[in-house]
Amino acid sequence: MARLLQLSDLHVVSPGSLASGVLDTGAILRRAIDQLANKLDALGPLDGVLVTGDVSDDGSHESYVVARAELDRLGLPLLVVPGNHDDRAAFHAGFSDLPAMPASGLIDWLQEVGDTFVIGLDTLVEGKGGGVLRRESLAFLSVALSEAGSRPTVVALHHPPLRTGIRFMDAIGLENASALWPILDEAGGSVTVVAGHVHGIYQRRIGRHLVATAPSICSAFALDIRTDAPVGFFTGPTGCALIDTGPEGVWSAIPLETGEGPFPF
Repeated sequence: MARLLQLSDLHVVSPGSLASGVLDTGAILRRAIDQLANKLDALGPLDGVLVTGDVSDDGSHESYVVARAELDRLGLPLLVVPGNHDDRAAFHAGFSDLPAMPASGLIDWLQEVGDTFVIGLDTLVEGKGGGVLRRESLAFLSVALSEAGSRPTVVALHHPPLRTGIRFMDAIGLENASALWPILDEAGGSVTVVAGHVHGIYQRRIGRHLVATAPSICSAFALDIRTDAPVGFFTGPTGCALIDTGPEGVWSAIPLETGEGPFPF
């Protein structure tokens, strides 16, 4: 088994800036790491931290320096995939020392954590909010799942293969989510697919496989499915998640802070 802390949507900006003119995401991340550091004994033993995208909000080198310094304070191995706000080149540079990080190109990777296969997939389309799984990533996933066989497997990506009903988020979702279905059907065991992007907790099943999205570290979107729902974000509730891949393991949400809003982007 493996036990991983899942963090998502940090949206860190260069020091002195605010994300969307409202959020001091560097300070928010620092408080979150403080809280989580105090919870490690209660949650552990942990095998690593899995970050499901939008490490940065502005794609700046400085934002990755801040994020990396805070994440490293947990003293755990890092596994990271990019989100739509990330810059692929700066992301590579910020995490180039991680064992699973490719030297260049798409950020698809495979890391064995205990008896668990953790597969990271790159859905970033730079300059766009929506995501896509390219043929290379889908082929990578197919091979990795074949290698995993019946062993516990986690697939991590930023854009989740589900719809929330929040119109402005579904409009920038995963373009070709259905491309995952036949590949997951071929898996030798059950797979847990984890994602971020939607700043909230949503779940669905693809066949026998669970899909779950983690709350954001820095902000939240209200579940409002009206056609005239306001477009904006709340400063909370924020949180993260715990992934346990044991035979009786569960995916658990961990609340951090409540908040106010909505604020325009």
